[in-house]
Amino acid sequence: MNKINKISVSLLSAYLFCPRKLYLEQVLGLKAIPPAVTVKGTIKHNVLDLVNKQEKGVITNISKENIKEVNEKYLSLYSKNLINSIIIKKSLLEKHNIQQIVLYNELWSFFKEDAEMRANYVNDFVSKFNIYGNELWESLTPKILTEIYIESDELELKGRIDRIEKYSDKYIPVEIKTGRAPRDGVWEGHLIQIGAYMMLMEEHFGVPVNEGKVHYLDSGERIVKMNPFLREEIIRLKDEVKLLLNSKDLPDFVDNKNKCKTCPLKEECYGL
Repeated sequence: MNKINKISVSLLSAYLFCPRKLYLEQVLGLKAIPPAVTVKGTIKHNVLDLVNKQEKGVITNISKENIKEVNEKYLSLYSKNLINSIIIKKSLLEKHNIQQIVLYNELWSFFKEDAEMRANYVNDFVSKFNIYGNELWESLTPKILTEIYIESDELELKGRIDRIEKYSDKYIPVEIKTGRAPRDGVWEGHLIQIGAYMMLMEEHFGVPVNEGKVHYLDSGERIVKMNPFLREEIIRLKDEVKLLLNSKDLPDFVDNKNKCKTCPLKEECYGL
């Protein structure tokens, strides 16, 4: 068995959910078809990532002559990437009997709203400062960085951050989540993830990172503040996950049958 050095941040929340499932997947190598909600979530992630990476091309081509077309350009950008992202997941969608056009219509209302929000922001910025093209792109804040990989030997952690908001004086990590949000705050696993990303970014960029966001796509953003207790909990969980992944002993079942009901590895898990 290979010794595990750096722990992926996503495994910290997976450990909180179910250590046994984590062991089955990461140590025993058991795989299952991802549930439909996970496939849809991946598609949403892909669309947002592609839009962020292509947005510079849209903005640098904005001029006085075509400023009225900004809304249309953003809608087209989102629609094109949604279609392509759905096509890429065609085989998985077929396994869940999900028709591509039905899923497009289901997801389009969210992306249409996001496209219009971004277009309005750009239009308002142009109206206020009367700048276009490259100058407009350079002046817009925050800059959005997506799918940024960071690792740390000291923290023994690694991860790919969904989104980083880059301001002139600070960086803010953003985790994008597709499931339902809690009534207040964020789910424990999401708290640990965004906290770990703050710690990684602080070391990577060499500046304090004391705030992060968890963006629940159906209910908006929730702010998370760093504190000493969160730092200690992240380090403790990292050490526990590291021990688990280097262990030869399969963890016991979780004391929560509701988790087992929807687990895609339920049959394999109970068969061991």
